[in-house]
Amino acid sequence: MRELLKRLSDADAVASKESEVRNIMKEECSALCDDVSYDHLGSVIFHKKGTEDNPLKIMFSAHMDEVGFLVRHISDIGFVYLIALGGVLDKSKEMQKVRITTNDGRKVTGILNVTKNEKGNVKDMYVDLGVDTREEVEALGVEIGNMVCFASECVQMNNEKVYAGKAMDDRTGCYVIAEALKRLSNENTAADVYMVASSSEEVGVRGGKTATYQINPDIVFAIDVANNPELVKNYTNHRLIGKGCMIVHYDKTMAPNEKLLSYVKQTAKRCGISYQCDMFSGGGTDAGNAHLSRNGKLALVIGIPLRYCHGAWSLVHEDDLESTIALVCELARTLKKENFEDFISF
Repeated sequence: MRELLKRLSDADAVASKESEVRNIMKEECSALCDDVSYDHLGSVIFHKKGTEDNPLKIMFSAHMDEVGFLVRHISDIGFVYLIALGGVLDKSKEMQKVRITTNDGRKVTGILNVTKNEKGNVKDMYVDLGVDTREEVEALGVEIGNMVCFASECVQMNNEKVYAGKAMDDRTGCYVIAEALKRLSNENTAADVYMVASSSEEVGVRGGKTATYQINPDIVFAIDVANNPELVKNYTNHRLIGKGCMIVHYDKTMAPNEKLLSYVKQTAKRCGISYQCDMFSGGGTDAGNAHLSRNGKLALVIGIPLRYCHGAWSLVHEDDLESTIALVCELARTLKKENFEDFISF
């Protein structure tokens, strides 16, 4: 069992309520870097200083928040109505075990269910806590605005290289940047390296934007995920779990610099790192806002393939985690100012 991955997956954190994940990242990473800082949204930035004068500044960003819910209303008969934060799958809103985090940190468990309209679409979401009055709900410490997350617990599957859990979007990315920082901690890098656990990606890719403005990096790598079409395992699926990380050529928010993209692919080939080439017809990552900061930032997405996403469970393969960690480390080791100058020589 990869204990850090389990801790990150089992932690609860929706946008702007990310302290559980932020505290884990601080515990794991603070001693491995030269300084720790925050943007005003709560993104935490771990800075490893480079050895060169006027070094290249590289930012690797993974978001802390997961899709989830907030308490919106407590009914007189003791049901807790919710609003979704992020694109929670409708099929994951019915008959799921969830937990509400109270303002004093208690966990209150209930069953999530829905009502539907005449077309069969989800109308309202509510949690049954097994009580019958508003007063009983309030006695448990539940209030409007409390965070609600799926109560899935991270486990290894029959193939022990495959892990199932909630919030793998993007706790796998958080795991990757923490593990990469550990592996780089006893090495010198020419570049300044910033590992960022960003806030509020699922509600508008916000922390990636503010952290980028604060750091002012030369290059930004978003470490994020993509959903694997689980019933398709042929050449049309470039998100197969166990086949390596994804080097993303395009999503609807960004197309990377051609020379940077080539450098990343050549680096993976040179080091024997398994990778898949992918493109997103929809969606976006921290890189989408980050690359528009100031006069423009070079940016690229390195993806981790998941089966199932934005629901109560996702599956991730440890070989893909390892290939992503290896690529992040090698880019941190090898990228220098002269590479950047070549990338922006148009």
